[in-house]
Amino acid sequence: MKGILYIMSFLLSQIVMAQDFSIKRVEMSGDKLNLYYDLLDSVSERTYTIKVFSSKDNFVSPLEKVSGDLGLEVKAGSNRKITWDAKQELGGDFSGKVSLEIRGRIYIPFVRLNGSHQKIKRDMPYEITWTGGTEQNILNFDLYRDEQKITSFPNIANVGHHAFTLPTSVKPGKGYSFRITDSKNQDQIVNTKQFIVKRKVPLLLKVVPLVAIGVVIAALPKPTPEDTSVPKAPDHP
Repeated sequence: MKGILYIMSFLLSQIVMAQDFSIKRVEMSGDKLNLYYDLLDSVSERTYTIKVFSSKDNFVSPLEKVSGDLGLEVKAGSNRKITWDAKQELGGDFSGKVSLEIRGRIYIPFVRLNGSHQKIKRDMPYEITWTGGTEQNILNFDLYRDEQKITSFPNIANVGHHAFTLPTSVKPGKGYSFRITDSKNQDQIVNTKQFIVKRKVPLLLKVVPLVAIGVVIAALPKPTPEDTSVPKAPDHP
């Protein structure tokens, strides 16, 4: 991969006077490019959707081999960092010029979940309710554990509620969340807060009854063995 030129620009939709963006520096680290930027906002609660595009496909699809301060709900701040693995994205034999474009917009979730979901038991219906969107939205609920997709619940009508049943193949533990998307518009994305998946019946309750039965059996009195000996003949008078 030779002779690559990087030209950085930033497009911020929904521009507000209280926002300020600037690229601080760009550095190469092997085959990766690190980009540092400042995104300042006087409204501390406001977050952004940040994506990076390249001239390789005429800025149509966002880059995939990127990590760092981009994606959904990026908080404003100084010295934010994006890392792009150029070799993986473009291929080791790429040679030429590439322009990069960073696009950002204020993050506004298209649906909002009601209540907090901290624990969900497997193999039991769990009702989730939400507001927002339109009747035309057909939703996909993808279950993630950290960044790994576990299973999907596709084509959910946007009626504001649905009962989900997690299969027993989902391992108990922390770090789970739903990623909600509009099936017809992949730019409409909402990530729920993380929750815990639990067994329908706690493992301890499955083991304890077996132990209790063993204790009861052990506590029962042992039967007296039958006397099978032949009685002694009576003496003659």
